[in-house]
Amino acid sequence: MNILIYLLISFTVSWSIWLGLNALGLFGTIISALIMWLPASSVAVTKLITKRKAIAFSWKPSLRKNLKFFLLAWFLPIILTSIGCIVYFLVFKENFTMQILETTSMELHQFLLLAIATIIPGSIFNMFFALGEEIGWRGFLTPELSKKSGRTKAYILTGIIWGVWHTPVNIMGYNYGLGYSGYPITGIVAMCLSCIVLGTWCSYLAEKTESIWAPALFHGSINAAGAMGLMFLRPGTPYLLGPGITGIIPSVITGLLFIPFMRRKHND
Repeated sequence: MNILIYLLISFTVSWSIWLGLNALGLFGTIISALIMWLPASSVAVTKLITKRKAIAFSWKPSLRKNLKFFLLAWFLPIILTSIGCIVYFLVFKENFTMQILETTSMELHQFLLLAIATIIPGSIFNMFFALGEEIGWRGFLTPELSKKSGRTKAYILTGIIWGVWHTPVNIMGYNYGLGYSGYPITGIVAMCLSCIVLGTWCSYLAEKTESIWAPALFHGSINAAGAMGLMFLRPGTPYLLGPGITGIIPSVITGLLFIPFMRRKHND
């Protein structure tokens, strides 16, 4: 019952605000960032109704003990984004352009250094917005689903739910634009795939650190670095397949790169 209450509140409030503001022409990046705190608010309301514990993980980061996992959460998204981007452009060489360098009058290495210098502090800034979602999806929903269906199924179910939750903004073109084949269904499916994969990484970090801050940092870093590859995408090219981190090809690569961590986890 507590899962249903949480989902009903989270979806109803979030979708109503998204769709309402979009209809009024008021929807934007700042509003979207604030809406990221609605899953956390939904957990708080659910707790008041059900009188149950709010989240499964600690508010204490325990940095000394968990330093390697926090460094992983901070810098791994940059690596995952870069690998997914490279693989995408190896497959679709014709979609690659360095027009951004002409626009900025920079050399490639200068541009990349500037991007990294922006992403690293940007991850910390984004973490505080991402925390709102992580409280809801990893702190509450995944542990609750794990009690009923087991850990692996909970990861998949949470990812699908998280992906579907993004449906209004996907329809608005927020993650994949509007000009791709199969719009908007393929975009919703791609977002679910991305959320399953990224959510699994978030759950891994939450469980390893026993802290909600590690997945929040990972999520914040993904939001900071995830669109980096789009800067090298030829204008007018659909980006459902990539090179952004939520694209299908980068999502598959990101999922495959989790396999060594999954094996290590089972061996712990």
